[in-house]
Amino acid sequence: MKIQKDIKCILVCMLFVCFALMSKQQVKAASTLNSNELLKFKDYIIEKDTTIDQINSEFGQPRIEYASPFGGNAYTYYDDEYTWMLHIETDSSGKIKGFGCINGDFMSKRYAQGDEYSSVVSYMSGTAIYDEDEKVNGVYEYNVTSSDVQTYKTIFISSSDYLYNLQKSSLIVSKILAKKHNYDFPQTYIDEDIFYMNEELKDNGTDLYNLGNDTGKSKYISLVLSRTDFCNFELPNPLMLGRSTENHTRADNYKYIFYDMKLLDEDTFKYFTTIVFVDPEFMEQKETVSLTDNEITLLDAVKAKYEEYNQHGQAITRNYDIEPQYEELPLVAGKWSDMALLMVTDYINLARAGLGLHELELNQDIADAAQHKAALVVYNNINGYTSGHFPEQPEGVDDEFFNKAQSYMTENLYTGDIQTSIVSALNDGYGDPIECGHRYNLLDPSATEWGAGAVGSGLSLGWQGVHKFSGFEDYTNELVAWPSNGIFTMDLAYNGIGNWTARFYKNYSVSSDTEVTIKCLNSGKTYEINKENKNNSGKFLQVTGSDLVTFRDDTIAYESGDVFEITLHNVTNKATGEKIDYTYRSVFMSMTQINETGVTDIELSETNVELLPEESISIDATVCPSDATNKMLRYTSSDDSIASVRQDGTIYAKSAGTATITVTSCSSTGFSKTITVVVKGETTDPDEPINPGEFLKGDLDRNGAVNANDAAVALDLYKYGNATDEDMKIGDMNEDGVINANDAALILDVYKYGK
Repeated sequence: MKIQKDIKCILVCMLFVCFALMSKQQVKAASTLNSNELLKFKDYIIEKDTTIDQINSEFGQPRIEYASPFGGNAYTYYDDEYTWMLHIETDSSGKIKGFGCINGDFMSKRYAQGDEYSSVVSYMSGTAIYDEDEKVNGVYEYNVTSSDVQTYKTIFISSSDYLYNLQKSSLIVSKILAKKHNYDFPQTYIDEDIFYMNEELKDNGTDLYNLGNDTGKSKYISLVLSRTDFCNFELPNPLMLGRSTENHTRADNYKYIFYDMKLLDEDTFKYFTTIVFVDPEFMEQKETVSLTDNEITLLDAVKAKYEEYNQHGQAITRNYDIEPQYEELPLVAGKWSDMALLMVTDYINLARAGLGLHELELNQDIADAAQHKAALVVYNNINGYTSGHFPEQPEGVDDEFFNKAQSYMTENLYTGDIQTSIVSALNDGYGDPIECGHRYNLLDPSATEWGAGAVGSGLSLGWQGVHKFSGFEDYTNELVAWPSNGIFTMDLAYNGIGNWTARFYKNYSVSSDTEVTIKCLNSGKTYEINKENKNNSGKFLQVTGSDLVTFRDDTIAYESGDVFEITLHNVTNKATGEKIDYTYRSVFMSMTQINETGVTDIELSETNVELLPEESISIDATVCPSDATNKMLRYTSSDDSIASVRQDGTIYAKSAGTATITVTSCSSTGFSKTITVVVKGETTDPDEPINPGEFLKGDLDRNGAVNANDAAVALDLYKYGNATDEDMKIGDMNEDGVINANDAALILDVYKYGK
């Protein structure tokens, strides 16, 4: 059945290629390689029967080497200046099966360096990297049969070790591409603990990136891309993964680049690929900081407002009561539903509640004016009229419509619908990133009423949001900061905070001497932003007038529950004229994290394990309930000299004795379970005569149990071709006369399913 599927897939791919060739002429240099030649690199021709020793004699020993799913090894060669790379993968007999390079004046079967890139693809056509002008400067191709591809898939699926090692070669590609664009790429590949923690997360239906979003730690994990990969055209290779980081830079605190692939379908070998930068602070166990009485009061107010927001959101049955018409005359402003307007009023009042500001009241007349302004602005933009806060009145737009649009002229014009425009304006990223006027219109302590409007559609026109404000009420707030001096609702900053600001409304003033210290009380980390470093990469500081300080340090990562202490130095007390340090706290809190679903149990496939030294076993751990918010687990051993444990639950026996493996949930519940590991005696003497009848089928290491070690032995026997008659009786699972990757896969099935 699988062979039929492969044939069908090949036929479909061939039809696709034929169609593509008819529709697009592929432009490339004529290849001068003969049928036995795979790749010309730096004037050296690699042929089908070229050995790794011959390649080593030309380019030196490989800088990176590890086992390949083709059954042999992967070898990566590159120079210290990151100007070129060569990558080779072999099968168990040493034959080249995968090969590729960046630069080196190469020529392959499909491309030569500098060829115009073509999207024409065929079965196992491989990967190409090309410049902005679509000139090819990197390739990865294959010299495989369908049997080679099946071997690759079988081994790749059975173990995550190759994906971990592939990080090393993919990083070289990222560094070479950064070098090409003249920027630094200081990141390294992700460490072993985090990698295998992520493997455990994938077994429980999530991953690091999604966990960051679910647990209020999204700032620690920065997404480059996420996509579905169909591996009929290219198998996982360094160029496939490393090219994704081209022109993507992050601050130094993002220490790791992580190239992740999650299997979606074994039969089609379909994967979901996610590339992320990771701040290792993601893994740190921080101290819990107690809240002050005032912070608790503010948090209760935020929670209550969040509940109202959810209730109004769930009650929405339609967006518009009246659909707008803004592309042609006559203009129709339209009207958002009352429930939608109530929901977004709750949304902005979430931010104000965290600051202790009085709520804005929804005024339907103001909302109507905002809706008229949104329609007018978009119409003017489409038709080339002057727009903005003081737009031109086009012919055909009557005075009543125009005057309503121009009423209540304290307003925000910001991209987004009626809700997303609030987020964008709060985290003022364009137009006014220093003074953040959009932000402070929404957080004005004196405003009493407001209305919101928005029109737009799809991606071509985009959305235009409008906020209008009115009224005046006296206030006691002397400072309004963002992130809040109080409770900062992180849900209102899902696109990032932008610049941090502190604006005094009473009692105090700032000057060019004002500097800033930010301290995370949970971690103890301190960030100084002063006149000497304010222009350094990732830092910013500016004082506007006598009331506003704008600052930023891009290395600050944060999560729900963090409490930051912000100190403004050299602030003047207006009453006394004294220069002081003014300190306030900002409590970062995610509303979704507050409602966390905790872990109540961890189901383990084994709780008592007996092993011999050098044996290993993988424990399956399932987090309960399945919708738990934080599914991350940590594995620790009471004695690593007896039994160590990897963060995906793989236990390694070291020496005789008893050790306890503890599996602990990183959920707020802190639930944990233990596994008792007994390591007995010594391993079997490999020279002692073996009676195959005394052992289980598949028990190639003759220890009385079938496990992952036996699959590894099968792959070694396949690789080196030194299986004995006794090995054949034990390890030839499908009884086809050879031990190969298929037998290794069947051994893993026995280990996993007990059959």
